[in-house]
Amino acid sequence: MKKIVFILLVLISSSFAKIEEGREVFQSLVVSYNHGKIKAAQKNKFEHLKEYLTSEIFYRTLIWIESYQDSNLFMDALLLNMKFNELKKENHTATLETVEKWKYRYINTKTKEIVKKPQEVTYKLRYYFVLLKNGEWKINHIKILDEKNIPINDGVKNENK
Repeated sequence: MKKIVFILLVLISSSFAKIEEGREVFQSLVVSYNHGKIKAAQKNKFEHLKEYLTSEIFYRTLIWIESYQDSNLFMDALLLNMKFNELKKENHTATLETVEKWKYRYINTKTKEIVKKPQEVTYKLRYYFVLLKNGEWKINHIKILDEKNIPINDGVKNENK
């Protein structure tokens, strides 16, 4: 009986260790995607995002960013911090939950006016990953689980008060 319990503990421990070892891959994909998204908005270049995303979410991201650009809006975004939560990994799929704090403002690219004042947005997100045939993990979907927006006092007096 002791041998069976010992074997079960070893198997559970090794499974947990494998999940923790692979955790860095998923965290790196999430961080790289978020920095890549900012770069895409700034430079209007998207090809680098293909390294992190499946084609479906790549094109969704491209359309999302281009829709702002077509409206002459620049998304000035800054990732303030990110906390990684639960990772669930199966054979060919995985999910990773994060809590991300962002600072956003939107600027009209033609007039250079701030059209949406700075705000701090805290997201609770779930990233879905898929293992491709070539052995690479990619982000396949992102779901917003919760979102909280807080206006930021940027030091400019509100003349409507």
